[in-house]
Amino acid sequence: MDTKQIENWQNEIEIITSDFEDLMYSKCQIEELEKIIRANEKVKKTVSSFWEHYKLNYTYFAISKIFHQIDEHGDSSSLINLLNKLLCNYKTINEIWWVGDGMALSTETFREEFGANGYLDPESVSRDINSLLNITKDIKSFRHKRIAHKSKNETFDYKISNKKINEAIAVIEKLIIKYQLLLTQSGYESLTPVPDDWSEALTFAWINNTRKQYGN
Repeated sequence: MDTKQIENWQNEIEIITSDFEDLMYSKCQIEELEKIIRANEKVKKTVSSFWEHYKLNYTYFAISKIFHQIDEHGDSSSLINLLNKLLCNYKTINEIWWVGDGMALSTETFREEFGANGYLDPESVSRDINSLLNITKDIKSFRHKRIAHKSKNETFDYKISNKKINEAIAVIEKLIIKYQLLLTQSGYESLTPVPDDWSEALTFAWINNTRKQYGN
């Protein structure tokens, strides 16, 4: 058994997880900000340009982070590359290693979750690869062409829906959680980090005070 190879995969899933947690935090933040804006009638009427710009930048960021996970360049620590490595070496990940390497979970859990024959089921990995590629194909195409452009009326025209982005995020999150469990036995329920109270910055009337300070 090539334990060094497994350690490399464990390191890769940690890098992948950390990278995607950045996106999950931003997703949580923009959803909360939208709730704040929609709940305030005065704000809704005055922040449209800010909100459009904020959403556009989030879209850039989300597409970039999603693309990180389907980047098949050889040097990329991406989910697609990791899954392809596991598919090519599926017998390396087996219940003997899973239980015998100081792991806490059982042979039965391995067989239920990852492979009834005692090693990683290659068909399951293939299905996950196909799921990942299918859910992100429009995002990949869009990323290669352009992120966004302005329409004739000078508003930002998104050519990919927020629904597609969220669907891709949900699939990637589910797969990362699955392969975290396989490689490290980390029992994630979500990849959204515990947020800090960033919205507190919106509760102080600091703009008026700043203007007075500088004579504006």
